[in-house]
Amino acid sequence: MDNFTYPKNFIKYLGTGGARFCMVRQMRWTGGIWFSYGGLKGVIDPGPGSLYHMCSASPALDPHEIRAVLLTHRHLDHSTDINVITEAMTGGGFEKQGTVILPNDSINSPDPVLLRYCTDKPAQVHIAEDRRIFEIGMGVSAEAVKHIHHGVDCFGFIFRKSGLPTWGIISDTKLLDSFTERYRDCRCISVNVTFLDKKPRLQHMSLEDLSELLEELHPELVTISHMGVHMIEEGPEKFASKINTPCTRVVAGRDGMVVNLDTLEIFSPLPKDREESVYTAIR
Repeated sequence: MDNFTYPKNFIKYLGTGGARFCMVRQMRWTGGIWFSYGGLKGVIDPGPGSLYHMCSASPALDPHEIRAVLLTHRHLDHSTDINVITEAMTGGGFEKQGTVILPNDSINSPDPVLLRYCTDKPAQVHIAEDRRIFEIGMGVSAEAVKHIHHGVDCFGFIFRKSGLPTWGIISDTKLLDSFTERYRDCRCISVNVTFLDKKPRLQHMSLEDLSELLEELHPELVTISHMGVHMIEEGPEKFASKINTPCTRVVAGRDGMVVNLDTLEIFSPLPKDREESVYTAIR
């Protein structure tokens, strides 16, 4: 598909890799998720390379157009670019605009992830709390969903706007019974799935966990991100398709992949030897 243009409402993966060993080797990008929804542009979990992958995207993504930055938790693979993205959103700090939402320990700790230098630059900085609903602009709301992840404050989010499909993200966490009820209204969910098989000592979801969740939760589309080393080496596409259900299509994310939130069509850039502006539909 030549001369690709972004849909009106979409998410774009600035990275689908996750956890420290994938991050330090950059086996997959680790820049988080860009979204355009109801006229609002934002980014979730701007990890290593987030700003670069916005600026080098084709078609371009302008970080100065961002009006919402959401951080699920403070770990480095999710947070390293939050300060430069905040700087870009606020026009170098000269335009007091936009909203940042982040966990308490990402700002109110001896080593805050959002530097004190940046905390006064956005128009609003909010602390995520379970079930709290934040109005983040253009009639869009983001509801925080409590996760459990290795002793840090961690949240997923559900995004809503009247007249548009509801969608959400499940970040790093062990599988929780509450997800079935909390994400029930989502038509599309991006889920961080780090492992193929359950790892009881590690509070990350696996494909086994996701399969169990989809026995009770039935979105139309689930896209998988935050994949770890072994999962990437084994080829996540062949495993994702095996856990499709009659109600839910499961797709392994790819770096640069775009999901149309209105139609649930998925587009992925062709390999690196081609221009990124040439996309192919994922069937």
